[in-house]
Amino acid sequence: GTAQPPALATGTVLLPTPRWTVTVAEAQSKTAAAMRKIGWDAEDAALQAEIMTAAELCGNNQGLVKMYNPSLMAPSPGAAKPTIERETPTSAVVNANQSPGMLAAVNAADLALQKLRSQDGPIAIVTAYNTSTSSGQLAFYCERMARQGAIGIALANSPEFVAAAPGGKPIFGTNPVAFGIPQAAGPPLTFDMATSAIALFGVLTSKAKGEPLPEGVAYGRDGGFTTDASEALEGGAIATFGGHKGAGLSLCVELLAGVLSGGAVVGQCESKKLAKSWGHTMIAIQPDLLVDGFEAKAAAVLAATKASGPSIRLPGESSARTAAERTAADALPIPKQIWESICRTAEHGLPEQ
Repeated sequence: GTAQPPALATGTVLLPTPRWTVTVAEAQSKTAAAMRKIGWDAEDAALQAEIMTAAELCGNNQGLVKMYNPSLMAPSPGAAKPTIERETPTSAVVNANQSPGMLAAVNAADLALQKLRSQDGPIAIVTAYNTSTSSGQLAFYCERMARQGAIGIALANSPEFVAAAPGGKPIFGTNPVAFGIPQAAGPPLTFDMATSAIALFGVLTSKAKGEPLPEGVAYGRDGGFTTDASEALEGGAIATFGGHKGAGLSLCVELLAGVLSGGAVVGQCESKKLAKSWGHTMIAIQPDLLVDGFEAKAAAVLAATKASGPSIRLPGESSARTAAERTAADALPIPKQIWESICRTAEHGLPEQ
């Protein structure tokens, strides 16, 4: 999503720990109860719990880890519910009013789908701005649209973590882009990638474990490549993936998710981090208004791709399999420290300061 998981904001990363196994419904309901206890209303608590549990279900690292430090998940002072601006029959802008990135993104995705269904055209677009926390697993929002038969596209920007080239200062966010493609049989195909060479979470994890970064994913203070996570975070930068191609794609996400949404603009603010206004763009497309038999044709492409080599894996295949297995078993493994934090918060709220 748009930035580091809140549980990592203090530099705390959970190392491998014993795990509890709970039902999916229990994980989601207990997390929602914890969110209510720290100040969210029932609707917003339920939405955030659904998003975090869905990420946990498929093994994504931006799931319930957010609840390790629940005080960072509490409503921001002065925050309000998202409101709608610049509305047309096929578009809108969501002012998140400093609500969390997850609520900004899900409101934008749901409104894009609503706009798509309420008019005769094949496309709707909704942007969101004025949020400054992680939207988590970006594929969640695309899959949410694709499960309703729409192609979902999502883009998000974030503060300055990523340099455009060696020797450059951080200018882009990790700037992910995600797609959701509806399928007649089975869950939607999803593809979700950061345009950086490594996710911010990966750099933070390497720092916490004292492990070197992979070669070629981050720059040091001198502008050359480094494997020192601390140096990359403090005076260095993350690299884009694929050299100039990744940099070009990251730039386009910056323009289409940051600028187009009304978020903070590099070059017009001291920093996006201080401006606390990061952007999302959600696009919903109704395929059958553009082509007959889209899902069957898409299935043929996916089958041909899968059959084109001995070990080809489709995007999202592994996470979809993990989610299906955990759903079938109704068993969700959660790190013990995280589950205990969720249960403690659901019962007692935040600790006394």
